[in-house]
Amino acid sequence: MRTLAGAMVGLLAATGVWICLVGWRGVVVRPARRSVSLPDDLWWRSCVVLAAFLAGWALTGWPAAGVIVGAVAAVLPMLVGIGRRRKDLNDRTEALASWAEMLRDSISSHAGLREAISVTARVAPLPIRSEVQELAVRAERESLGVALRRFGQQVDDPLADLIVAAMVIAAERQAQRLADLLTQIADAAREMSGMRLRVETGRARTYTSSKVLVMFTFGLAITLLLFAPDFMAPYDTATGQLVMVGIGGLFCAALWSLVALGRPAKTPRLFAPTDEVAA
Repeated sequence: MRTLAGAMVGLLAATGVWICLVGWRGVVVRPARRSVSLPDDLWWRSCVVLAAFLAGWALTGWPAAGVIVGAVAAVLPMLVGIGRRRKDLNDRTEALASWAEMLRDSISSHAGLREAISVTARVAPLPIRSEVQELAVRAERESLGVALRRFGQQVDDPLADLIVAAMVIAAERQAQRLADLLTQIADAAREMSGMRLRVETGRARTYTSSKVLVMFTFGLAITLLLFAPDFMAPYDTATGQLVMVGIGGLFCAALWSLVALGRPAKTPRLFAPTDEVAA
């Protein structure tokens, strides 16, 4: 019993010494890892891919066909979503340019910066109206510089950063000729929007050609399955299934390259979304 009690006392003493040493040396606090958030539409996309895989396998009897159909079903919505995202980006650029012109006109009529924001919040372009209205509310409750920086982070656009930077300088350093600066920013935004429209016109032809190619390929495959089964008979073997997977992989890789090329390029920003804004 005494031996057990002595062992417990020794263990407690060693633990106390270890705690003292750790407390004296200190512990390095590592930043918390960011949680990876999954897209909200991941569940229904997964259901579509699974349904396409099962349908392709059931209709042809080939698991390789199911894999190819499922992969195409996964990539095609991305291709459609890229075009919508680029359109939203262009609409937001146009909206920011229009809002910069509204601010310029309000400031030119001898309105203060807070007053110009409040007035334009009611008639701001629709793509950024909610953000501008929140900016107007924040500008009444806190520092104008902090409110503007939060607006720039919320809109998450390089052009918005330029507008915010000009307004922050004017608010904190009493800069002159803000109306002229907003005019130059609006003109640059109009030129950027026109350039994006020209690029999007060229991309639209590529997207249309890719969609026609996908429809033609699948239509040809279905036609051969229905009216020329002997032509497709070599794919019944294991080697034929591997060849089909290889061909389908190249086809899906081509579609994925269209998605990668169609994504809007990330422009360096003045106010990164991860920056903390001091209250």
